Amino acid sequence: MLGIGIKVGGILIPMIRFADDIVILAKTEHDLQRALEEMQIIINKYQMRINSSKTKILVCAREPTINANIYLENQLISQVSSFKYLESLITSDGRSSQEIKQRIGQAKTTFIKKKKILVSKKISRAIKNTFLKTFVWSVALYGCETWVINEKEKRSLEAFEMWCWRRMEKINWTERVTNEDVLTQVGETRSLIKAIKRRRWDMMGHVLRHDEELHHTIIEGAIEGRKPPGRPRNSYISQPKNDVGFDTYVGLKRLDKDRDKWRAKLKTL
Repeated sequence: MLGIGIKVGGILIPMIRFADDIVILAKTEHDLQRALEEMQIIINKYQMRINSSKTKILVCAREPTINANIYLENQLISQVSSFKYLESLITSDGRSSQEIKQRIGQAKTTFIKKKKILVSKKISRAIKNTFLKTFVWSVALYGCETWVINEKEKRSLEAFEMWCWRRMEKINWTERVTNEDVLTQVGETRSLIKAIKRRRWDMMGHVLRHDEELHHTIIEGAIEGRKPPGRPRNSYISQPKNDVGFDTYVGLKRLDKDRDKWRAKLKTL
C-alpha cells in the first residue's frame, strides 16, 4: 500500500474501479505520478498495458488552475477540464451544470430523431406522452440522482420540459400561449423536477440503509482540509433535506429506519 488517495471520513480511497475503467485519486502531483507508475508495474506483470491516449488528468478544485505534469512511459498525459466516466460528465469544478446542459442537448436530439412519432396526429396523446417520458426524458435524466441542482439548472430543466410539450403540440413561442395552457392541452402537470426528486429520494434510501458501502462513506464522511472563504456551495445532502422539510441530516437517518414512512414521504414529492 502506497498510502496515496483521498481521505473521506478517515477512510483512504485510493481509486475507483468499474471493470477496466479505473480512476486514481491523489492529493498531489507527486502522489499521482507514484501511483500511476506502481499501477504500470503491476499491469505489465500480467502482459497488459495502459492506453496512454485514453488516459487523462483532471484537477478537481474550487478554482482548478493547477497544471499537472504526469508522464506515462515518458509520454506527457493530457490534462482536461472534464471527462466522461460511466457516461456521466465529471468537471474540474465539481459542479453539475455542464452535465445537465449536455443531457438536455442529447435529449433534444433524441426528440428530433423521434419527431415523426411524437407529433403524429394518428397516435393518441396519452401514448405520445408516455413515449416522450420513456424515450426522451430518460436520456435527459440519466444519472440525475447525483446532480446538485441550483436555481439556474432548475430553470433550464423546466424550460426543457416545456420545450418538449410545445414541440409535440407544434406550438410556436411567438403564438404567446402560456405554459399553463400548454400543460392543460397535453393533459399534464410539471413533473420533470418531481421525477428527479423521487429518483434522488430512492437512491438516498438505498445509501442510508447500506452503511458498509463506499457511497455511504462519501455522503457522510468529512474531507480533510479547511473550508474556503466565501459563501458555501449548495451541497448534495441539502437537497433531500429540503425536499421533505428536514433541518438536519439526522432527521433523514431516523426516517430511513422505518421503510414505510420513507416510502410515504416519496409520495409527497
